[in-house]
Amino acid sequence: MRAIVNAEKERALGNLWRAREILQGSIPNAGYDCELFETLGTILLEMGDLPEAGRFLFLSGRRKASHHDAIRIFLSKHRKNPRGLYAAFPRTAKLARRSDYPESLREDLKHLGFPDVLKGESGQTLMQPDGGSIPAIVGWAIVGSLLALLLLGVIKVIEIWSWIKKR
Repeated sequence: MRAIVNAEKERALGNLWRAREILQGSIPNAGYDCELFETLGTILLEMGDLPEAGRFLFLSGRRKASHHDAIRIFLSKHRKNPRGLYAAFPRTAKLARRSDYPESLREDLKHLGFPDVLKGESGQTLMQPDGGSIPAIVGWAIVGSLLALLLLGVIKVIEIWSWIKKR
């Protein structure tokens, strides 16, 4: 892959930021590419960005001793929330079935609570992150507004009643 070659040239020149930009820019067009994910992860590891390095090293499916700490840090953010973990994957890494992932990653996903099917036949994601849905937020905003109006109404009635009593 040309992006990896270009990134390795920048890496050799000490331009880790540029290497990272090249690799991240190629993700949307590369599909699910374990080599790309591992290369990006190792560059991020060299840059000291452990959580982000862990994300890509985890997705690479390649488990080296030098990767363990970064992967552990990344997974610790999502240990009890497989939906949030899936949401953290780049679009090209959100595959339809757990079995579509590399074997080592497939086993990790199974242990983390991922179901067999991650996307429906029409491509809709079945692994949406928990909470924070727009209709729920709008609903709570409406309820809060109505309660505020009700409270203001009660206060106004009390003020009017006090005014009437004084006359």
